[in-house]
Parts: sequence; C-alpha cells; structure tokens
Amino acid sequence: MCKKFLACIFIFLFTSASGAETRARFLFIGDIMTHQQQLDAARYKGKDKELIGTYDFSPQFRRVKPLIENAFLVGNLETTFSGTGKKLKYAGFPMFNTPDSLTDVLKDLGMDLLTLANNHIFDRGAAGARRTTVALDSADLTWIGLGIDDVPSNDAVILENDGIKAAFVNHSYGSNLWPKSNDVHLNIISEKDLTMSLERAKNLSPDIIIACFHWGNEYHFAPNVHQKKAADIAFNNGADLLIGTHPHVLQPVEIRNISGDFKAVAWSLGNFVSFQRTLPRERTCILAAEFVKDGNGKTRLAKISAAPLWVIAPGQKRTEVTYAGSDENIIASLDLEGLSKNQIKNLRIVGKNVLDFLGAQDEVDDFGFYTLWKEESADIFPKSRRKSPK
Repeated sequence: MCKKFLACIFIFLFTSASGAETRARFLFIGDIMTHQQQLDAARYKGKDKELIGTYDFSPQFRRVKPLIENAFLVGNLETTFSGTGKKLKYAGFPMFNTPDSLTDVLKDLGMDLLTLANNHIFDRGAAGARRTTVALDSADLTWIGLGIDDVPSNDAVILENDGIKAAFVNHSYGSNLWPKSNDVHLNIISEKDLTMSLERAKNLSPDIIIACFHWGNEYHFAPNVHQKKAADIAFNNGADLLIGTHPHVLQPVEIRNISGDFKAVAWSLGNFVSFQRTLPRERTCILAAEFVKDGNGKTRLAKISAAPLWVIAPGQKRTEVTYAGSDENIIASLDLEGLSKNQIKNLRIVGKNVLDFLGAQDEVDDFGFYTLWKEESADIFPKSRRKSPK
C-alpha cells in the first residue's frame, strides 16, 4: 500500500508539473523621437556650472512610467547618439542627434530592447550609427537592426521573459541617407533578408518569434501592399507577432488564424514620444501581447490589449506622454498634477478615439489595458469603429 501510495503521489506531482502553464507579457511602444522642442525642454537652464550643457529627458516620461516599469518593454529608437564636435551638434528633425543622457532615462524606464532598423539611423552617417550602438552598449541596453563588427546583418536576438524565450528580428524599408562606408549594415525588408533573419531566429530555439518592422506610408491609417507582403513572408517563415512603426500614426491591429494558431500584427504603433503636433500624430498606445506556454512546451498567443496614450505639449514647449484611458483606479495611481481640467477632459476624449480606432472592447485589466483580442473569445476580432484616431 505504501509503495502504491508513493507511486500515486509521484504520478500526480509529475502530471501537475507537466501540465503547468507559463505566462509572459510583452509591451511594445512606437517611435522614440527627440525634436528640437524636446531638446530645448530637456536642456539645463540653471546656473550650476556642473550642470550647464546637460539634458534631462525624464520629465517627458514621468506620467507614463508607472504603466511600463517592471515590464518587458520594446521600442523603436528613431534618433541617433552621434555625440558632438566641431561640426556636430545636437539636433532634431530632419537629422536627429540626441544627448546620451536619454539612454539613462530609457534604462530607468526598463527598456529591454531597442530597434534601430529605421530611416533615421544613418542621419549622421555610419559613424553616427556606430556611436549609437556604443552609447546603448554603455548603458547596458540591448539593440537590434544593424550589422556591425561581430554582429552580422539580418541577425536575431533572443531574450527571456518570465520563462518564455522570444527571438526578435528587425528590418526597415530603407533609410533617408546611405553612408559611403560599408562597415555598418541596415537590415532591410526583402524576402531574402527577412527569410535569413527568421531562419537565424528559429536556430535559437525560441518559444516565440517577434518581427519588428519599420514600414508603411507616413500618416496613413491603413497598411499598404508592401507591408502586407512582408507580413505574409514573416508569418510563412515562423513569426508569431509583428510590430510596425514608421507611419507616425496608429494603424489597426489584426489577428490571424493560421492553421489553428492565432498570430497578430500591429501595423503601426505611431509615435511614443515626439513633438509632431498635427492630429493624430500625438496619440498612440502601448501594446501588450501575452503568451502562454503549456506543460508540453507549446506556446500560444493568449491576449492582445492596449493602453491609449496622448503626448501632451503644455504651452507648446515640452512633451509629456500621458495615459488616456478612463479606468479610475489607474488614473488615481498616476501623476496628473499640473494638468488643467480641460486637458484631463481631452485625455478621456483622445483615449476613447484611440480605443475606438483600434476596436478595443470595454474590458480593462489591472494594468489599465483594454482588450483587443483574447483566446477565451477567439472568434471576436478587433474591428475599428473610426476611420482614424482623430
């Protein structure tokens, strides 16, 4: 009896362990930009000689920080850290060059991965792109999207989040400028290059593969034919989730059922932070993707949700990324000090427009994110209720 009893316990424990599920939540934000107005706002203006010439970008993110800290966070860095010299100064659009102090803020926000494959990475040439990677390495920030030195072009990186291993690839439609030097390579969107990077991703034995693209038409609210073609290539070669940037406005989130497996593409996340004030370039979201790995090691998409944001510009002199949802518990936990009643009212209007455009459900989780899709009601796909988030 004792042996049988112990055997039963062993079988029960083994079954329970093998049936245990692991759940991980990934957050994604859009373009991280620094226009001249943001540089001016961040520059120290006091009289302390030790601080003259320094820049503090943290106030731009203070209102949104509670939503993203302690989470796995991925964003598109659409500027460079090219340093300064005789002919090189900090600048915004059209040739971005940002002080290295922004890396400290990104690290403090908990950024886990920055994508560099975009049309501004060569704003200051190959040397600027190279120095950008050095600045990120110095801040212990992981990046992807360039081939440089011992990092080959079309490479993949694998990161673990709460027991789920995710392989990332990153490609851009191209660049505004192409350097004469060939020692820094941009990962571009082509069937050959994308297939190569996804094959490298699979060779890392990940649980999921996430492809981040810089693509699409600027200021368009729907994906173009090239985005759709690249998405098909990515899904056909094993990608589970696609994240888009570049249009500077939101585009829809699409859920696909591919041979019984649900996959998602966020066509564009718009601007996370910038000084683009033309509607609706100042409204965006944080996208959350939740994956579950079952006891047999198979991983599936479980939920897609979004937190609406509004990039406020008080006095048209600075930017503040601000939560625009209507969940009272989340609002109570955020710093809204200094905002006028009218701004707070407009926050709710902007948030509703963003959620209506994304086709969000009324359901909101403990983090302030609204459900776009979940496996419990897998046949209900997000459907836009507005032509744009204006």
